[in-house]
Amino acid sequence: MDIYVSIVSHGHSDCIKKLSVVDSISQEFRVIIKNNKKGDSFDFLKDRENIFIIDEQYGNGFARNNNIVFEYCFNQLSMKKNDLFLVLNPDVVVSLDTLKLLKDYISESRDKLSTINLYRDSEFKYYDNAIRQFPEMSDFFSSFLLNRNKTIINKSDIQKPQMVDWAAGSFLVFNANHYIELGGFDESYFMYCEDIDICLRSNMIDVPLKYLPQFRAVHLAKHNNRKVFSKHFYWHLKSILYYLLTKYSLRKAKSEMTCG
Repeated sequence: MDIYVSIVSHGHSDCIKKLSVVDSISQEFRVIIKNNKKGDSFDFLKDRENIFIIDEQYGNGFARNNNIVFEYCFNQLSMKKNDLFLVLNPDVVVSLDTLKLLKDYISESRDKLSTINLYRDSEFKYYDNAIRQFPEMSDFFSSFLLNRNKTIINKSDIQKPQMVDWAAGSFLVFNANHYIELGGFDESYFMYCEDIDICLRSNMIDVPLKYLPQFRAVHLAKHNNRKVFSKHFYWHLKSILYYLLTKYSLRKAKSEMTCG
């Protein structure tokens, strides 16, 4: 079993260079960077062992970019179905030792979809609210209008691995064959909700996401502007509506199968 790390860069070359995470984890694992912004340079990683740059097909969404990387891993890097496909944000700081231990754990547990404990600071004091319950329509409105989100799961209550609904796409680990069975990320989403959707679809086939609190990393997140009439607000709203329709359809189909 090996880990193939997918990092999508939207002009993050300076961030990737500064954090040096790629330099570290590529000592053991293959790292594939999908450049999504024409003109962004990765010359500082040129000809590095275990580092591969896909510098084409710009302007895609999160789903399409990660699917491109997955296809590249299979077709060009000989990834096998029992390998692990890690979707990793460029602003997540994770150590090589953590990934090695994670690989060993999943090798034993055979988990098909998992995530780890993300924090917002290097002292590991403040949790990143990355694991949540599946949202309903009312939850989206409450989050936007009242800045309240009851879907957030309190990590301080979780001391050992357990199943949760979904986790942010900043750190998701897939068994490669499970990723194939899911059909990868749904490319109908351009940005936002792709992570909720893929976790929901996995859950619907009785493969829930496992949260592994013993493995830690830091997410240096900078959230995009979602003010009304901004492009990010439009993308978010469009994704929410599509997700809710998908969720309804999946639940209805599963209910009909159960009744039948």
